[in-house]
Amino acid sequence: MNEMPAAKFRDPALVDYGSDPAGLGRRLERFAGLLVDRPLPHVTGARRDPAAWPEAAAVFHPTSRSTNAGPAGRWEFRRTVPDPWRTSIPLGLATILLEIRPAPSGQIGVFLEQVAQWQWLAAVTPPGSVMLSLFGHSGAATLALAAAGAEVVHVDASRQALALARRNAEASGLSHLPIRWVCDDAAGFVRRQVRRGRGFSGAVIDPPSWGHGPRGEAFAIDRDLAPLVGDVARLVAAGGTLPRGPLLLTSHSSGWHHRRLRATLQEACATAGIGCDPPQDGPLTCTDDADRTLDLGAYARCLPRS
Repeated sequence: MNEMPAAKFRDPALVDYGSDPAGLGRRLERFAGLLVDRPLPHVTGARRDPAAWPEAAAVFHPTSRSTNAGPAGRWEFRRTVPDPWRTSIPLGLATILLEIRPAPSGQIGVFLEQVAQWQWLAAVTPPGSVMLSLFGHSGAATLALAAAGAEVVHVDASRQALALARRNAEASGLSHLPIRWVCDDAAGFVRRQVRRGRGFSGAVIDPPSWGHGPRGEAFAIDRDLAPLVGDVARLVAAGGTLPRGPLLLTSHSSGWHHRRLRATLQEACATAGIGCDPPQDGPLTCTDDADRTLDLGAYARCLPRS
C-alpha cells in the first residue's frame, strides 16, 4: 500500500495560542522550522495543541520590571538556533527574507499579522512610484514596495531597526534597489517634506502607541497620528505626474480599531483633495493550525486615483 505523503507545515505560521498553567496568554509560532513561545496578553482559553509547546526552540519569560521600550524579560533557548535566523515571506513574484531577532521586549522583528498587507502592497504598487515607509522597523513593507518597482524612502527613529532593515534587504537580494534609509522622527520628516513641496505616490504608516525620535521628539498616537496622516495626504496630493501608489495605515494600539483608522484616512484624503477608491479596512489577523483566527491589530487602506 502506498504511504501518504507527509503533511507540509505552514512556515512561517501561528501554530497555537491560549493560556499557560498560570492563566497567562501565550502564542506559539513557527519560523524556519523552529518554534517560538512568547506572551500574548489578553488571550484566554485552552490551547489546541498542547503537545507542540515543549518543542519550542525559544521561550520568552517576562519579568515584572519594564524599560522605556516596554515590557522586559529574558529569552531561553532550548535548541540551537541559526545565526542569522531568517524566515521567508512570499510576496507574489518575489520572496523576502526577514531576520528573527529576539529582543528583551519579547518582540522578534516579524509580525505575521502584517503578511497579507505586505502581499497587497507588492500586488498594487505601480512601478515607478515614489513611496514613503514611515516607522519602517524591519523593512518588510519597504521591501514589498521596492520589489514591486517603487523608489522608497524608509524612515525609522531607531538606528538598530534601520540596520536590521538593511540586513533584510541584503538577505532578500534587494539592496541594489532605490531605497533611501533615513534615521529620523517620522512626523518631523514629513513636515519638512511638506514645507519643501515634495510629492510622493503613496505611503505606508505603521505607528507605535508612543515613541521618541532620535533627538528626543515625542510621538503619541492619540495626539499625533491624525495630523501625520493629514500631512502625508498633502504629500500625495503634491505628487503631480507620479503614478498613484497605495495608502496603508496600520495599528496595534488599543482604541485604534479599523473603523477609526478608516475615518482618519478618509478625512485626510478628503481634506487634501485626493480622490480614492472605496477604502478597505479590517482587523490584522493570524490563523493558527486549528483554523482559529486571532485579531492582533487593525488596518485601513485605499488606492488614490490619478
